[in-house]
Amino acid sequence: MLFRSYVATGRSLGYAGMGGSGQFQIYAQAPESRGMWITFPQFPERGTSAWTYDGKTGWISQPRAYIPILNLTGSDLVGAKLDAIVSFPNAVKGMFATWRVAAEDVINGRDVYVVQGNGQGGIVGTLYFDKQSHLLVRFLRRTPSPVGRITIQQDFDNYKDVDGIKFPFKYSFLWLDGRFTAEITDVKVNVPVEAAKLTKP
Repeated sequence: MLFRSYVATGRSLGYAGMGGSGQFQIYAQAPESRGMWITFPQFPERGTSAWTYDGKTGWISQPRAYIPILNLTGSDLVGAKLDAIVSFPNAVKGMFATWRVAAEDVINGRDVYVVQGNGQGGIVGTLYFDKQSHLLVRFLRRTPSPVGRITIQQDFDNYKDVDGIKFPFKYSFLWLDGRFTAEITDVKVNVPVEAAKLTKP
């Protein structure tokens, strides 16, 4: 089956529980558009946090931040593109022009294969695949900045079958000044994705 889109919903838990739980959605459209949204129904004053990329332009919306809506540029924009591409397994091979195999590793007690590539703007992307299932368990990207490389880590776990596609029902996202884990409760594949979910929040 050709995998062209998905909508995933669930519950997010920020800052190891201290950030409060919220409703979490990911909208993805091949080949490289993606929106990740978090709302807090019990605390509407917190607004909506979003990370979106429409295939050309990307944004971050964090209502409590100094800059509530940030238009991504440079390596941050390239990073958003890579995050969108990794949503679709058949597109991962084309993420980078060149790849290299790194030393095997262990993540959460599981042996993993490690492959690494270099992207535009000096970005380094590292992907970790479970040796038994061959499923992606971690995507790590390092982005250059004036104070050194900034690491953004995404972990994928609890894979389940959705219409013949293995999909992670546990998703963790760790960046410079925040983190959250999402327990995904529902995934719909090859469904229409609202354009508004992929553009400026």
